[in-house]
Amino acid sequence: MPASYLKGRRFEWRVRSYFESLGFVVVRAAASKPVDLVALRGGQALLIECKYNADITRHEREQMLGLAERAGAIPILAIKKKGERGFKLIDLKTGASKRIE
Repeated sequence: MPASYLKGRRFEWRVRSYFESLGFVVVRAAASKPVDLVALRGGQALLIECKYNADITRHEREQMLGLAERAGAIPILAIKKKGERGFKLIDLKTGASKRIE
């Protein structure tokens, strides 16, 4: 497997562990499409796309926003840039962001 795939997969597991530590039940989407992770807790649903050293495309953003709207879920982008500590969570609907160390 390419190193970039493995780094992305490790990041996805890190994001999954973070949300599980908050009490969410987290499921990895098959083939990571249209989102990577679905997190559920107490009637709240998050659709999470994980990007390691890459940006979300306009098409991916629009697809996530539409899917979240239909599902009544919150669309979250988890992004990590190479060399940075931690990662950032961005609510794609509101633009609110939070850095996780």
